[in-house]
Amino acid sequence: MTAAPQRAESLQLLADPFVVVDSKKTVTYLASDELEGRGVGTKGLDLAADYIARRYEALGLRKLPGQKDYFQRFDFTTSITIADETALALDGQSKTLRQQFAPIGFSAEGAFDAPIVFVGYGVSQPDDSTKYDDYAGVDVKGKVVLAMRYEPRDEKGKSRFSGEEQWSSAASITSKAAEAEKHGAIALLLVSPPNDLGGKIGPATAPSTQPASAPTEKDTDRLMDFGRSSMGGRGSIPVIHIKRAEAEALLAQAKSQSLAELQAKIDATSETASFELPNSKATGKVVLKRNVAEVKNVMAMLPGHGPNADEYVVVGAHYDHLGRGMLGSMIPGSREIHHGADDNASGTGAVLQLATNLVRGGRLDRSIIFITFTAEEEGLIGSQHFVDNPPVPLNKIAAMLNIDMVGRIQNELLYVGGSGTAPAFDAMVKAGDEASPLVVKDVGPMVGRGGMGPSDHQSFALKKIPVLFFFSGVHPDYHRPTDTADKINYDGMAEAISLGQYLVKSMAKMPQQEYVAKFDKESTRSHGGPTLGVIPDYASGESTTGVRINGTRPESPAAKAGLKQGDVIVELGVMKVGSIYDLTDALGKLQAGQRVKVVVKRGDERVELEAVMGAPRG
Repeated sequence: MTAAPQRAESLQLLADPFVVVDSKKTVTYLASDELEGRGVGTKGLDLAADYIARRYEALGLRKLPGQKDYFQRFDFTTSITIADETALALDGQSKTLRQQFAPIGFSAEGAFDAPIVFVGYGVSQPDDSTKYDDYAGVDVKGKVVLAMRYEPRDEKGKSRFSGEEQWSSAASITSKAAEAEKHGAIALLLVSPPNDLGGKIGPATAPSTQPASAPTEKDTDRLMDFGRSSMGGRGSIPVIHIKRAEAEALLAQAKSQSLAELQAKIDATSETASFELPNSKATGKVVLKRNVAEVKNVMAMLPGHGPNADEYVVVGAHYDHLGRGMLGSMIPGSREIHHGADDNASGTGAVLQLATNLVRGGRLDRSIIFITFTAEEEGLIGSQHFVDNPPVPLNKIAAMLNIDMVGRIQNELLYVGGSGTAPAFDAMVKAGDEASPLVVKDVGPMVGRGGMGPSDHQSFALKKIPVLFFFSGVHPDYHRPTDTADKINYDGMAEAISLGQYLVKSMAKMPQQEYVAKFDKESTRSHGGPTLGVIPDYASGESTTGVRINGTRPESPAAKAGLKQGDVIVELGVMKVGSIYDLTDALGKLQAGQRVKVVVKRGDERVELEAVMGAPRG
């Protein structure tokens, strides 16, 4: 039987003035210029870790079993850069790295030495209503393909595939790479077409007739920034961006039409213009350098008392942010400090304040683990490492509270997710809601009654541990340099801490709960395509060929097909899957209700399954 929660009228979960002051000091320091945005692998994040550890020590919190200090250390690839050994020669002429060519961020490593085939836009969709196929009539097996970025446009500048003023999925670089690999090519050379317009949709007018505000040729022929997509996994073949002059030289040597003429022909007629360049050859290799740093979760324990003292409630928040932007920033290319006051200095401050309050608040039946996770912004890396390498038995963790962004509470609204993951949670959260000035909602953007979601509680839910999740919502400063400490609602944050303290105390004394798996259709955002229902393991990163999954959503196509945690998806339908990009592109080519083959690696076995694709989420 579930114990009844404390009656609401006896509770007063108000903002403590001392908590307001202390929280402001904590957030102001963590979001200061000194910490430079707390990027993973940076001095700023190490300073934050040391600060948190000092706070734990000052409170007299214990180290976890087997730990010599408050840190759970592990190595993590913080960045991937292009090694100087990377090389490219076209028709025997060596090209200069970063000036005339550069690998794309998700490029595979590897060498190539083969003839070149021009394949227009590098799109193949013969079964689509467009019947367009740049690979028709050419043999690219074992060869290097040269393709233009984007896709054909009509005279009004609209995509001939989407019919709208936005590109279709076929225009994506990952889709072009997948098509090249599917047709047997061993490498892909990409070139920005002459009428590029900086990647925007618009009339394909000649440069002389473009308005003065149009991007210049120099602007539209810049080599793509490797760093922006280098951490999302590796593709299956080398993918290299070359400058327009290098492509024009190849076409001229082949006595072909110019790139502008070929583009104009394809755009005007929707007819392909693919051909093998006679006597042309691309020779090169892509070599990448992995920059590895020691990162650390920061954790401590408040011992419980009584028969359940060997059981635990985890109170966590991630303490990393984006550093100086780049990957994850809402301002592409920005090198400014992204302060991360709300995301997630606010959650970190809340964990520290909860530790302070609970140390002073008397004995608890269960032990409390306070933990601030590293590398959440990189894909829940820190929390995944914790549950994969737990310092205490996972079956002894009764529940977990995750706090991610509680600094921008408006109109007293706080989202509390996960209330459906344990039978006791609904009544517990309701009692807290009634006693608090806050208005608690259990469903909202990125929040639902289930345990899934883009934050660290998901790592625990996948281990069948009941979870709750605090979140005050996204705002215009999210993942921007302007997420600063002066914009935090410290009174609202203190109210959230008061509610959190009540819930943690309740979880510490509740009877053992059985995890309830629940799928939140209402909390997901539509992406327009069919669903498979897998949860990728982002911690496996680019070290895995294929997409390793952490689990499947209940009642999803993947669950019904028999996919399991730890499976590595290597094929979906007719597409090979080498990375998360390949999986995304493969999903984009399928339809809801379509029956498809799913091939996974399960340990040393290759297992073939069948899934029926689900309807778009939303």
